[in-house]
Amino acid sequence: MPQKELEAIKKACLYSIPPNRLGYCGPSESWKTLQEFVSSPSGQKIPQTKAILQKFNALYPYLELIAEANSLQPFDLEVVEAYWLGNPLLKNVPRSAIQKTILSFQKLGLPRSIAEQKASQLPEGMLPHHSMHVLYINFISQKVSALVQNLSNCLIQWGEVRETLSQGISIKGIELISESGELKLREKTKTVENPFSIPLQQGDQITVHWGNAVEKISPKTFKNLKTITFKNIELLNLYPLYVDV
Repeated sequence: MPQKELEAIKKACLYSIPPNRLGYCGPSESWKTLQEFVSSPSGQKIPQTKAILQKFNALYPYLELIAEANSLQPFDLEVVEAYWLGNPLLKNVPRSAIQKTILSFQKLGLPRSIAEQKASQLPEGMLPHHSMHVLYINFISQKVSALVQNLSNCLIQWGEVRETLSQGISIKGIELISESGELKLREKTKTVENPFSIPLQQGDQITVHWGNAVEKISPKTFKNLKTITFKNIELLNLYPLYVDV
């Protein structure tokens, strides 16, 4: 079994576990199976794990979208990385294909009027990254409201480790706020959980999802994540179409 495939599935699991544990995304309680894969990745577990991830309504359509535009498979490592963290694959996805994916969310529960409005008014240049889904589409699930605090928690945030504490990790991170009718990111020192027991040192850069440290990232990945997130926020503020704040 190619190592890259194991890495790709593991990465998809890592970012999917926090919202599923809260009951927000994916089949109920499926985080337990995903956690088993993270703890002990193996080729034998891949078919079952993929089948579960394909039922994550907001995740899999984007993996298919990015993969098709780049002649790759949805669970290729570069595709999974593009959606959650960002990389050059996103620039190859045409606006028309993103619009088609947005319209397809109707079958997942997004009201037709909202799907059609968001597809037609999709800002030119917006990239099909997780930040686009969170801030522009908001939530397909009715289990979570599109309040700024929830949007902030759902974003893939970044942070620099300050110290490891008994109750988690102290980081110099970020949070999303609404100010003067615009969405903005500001720095915030906070404590996040470390459910995957990542070995960390002061100064390490990590990603955070729903208050959970997900993985340690390289300077290049940090730059990609930050650049693409800010780009999508900038476009959204030029053409605001998000729900209640």
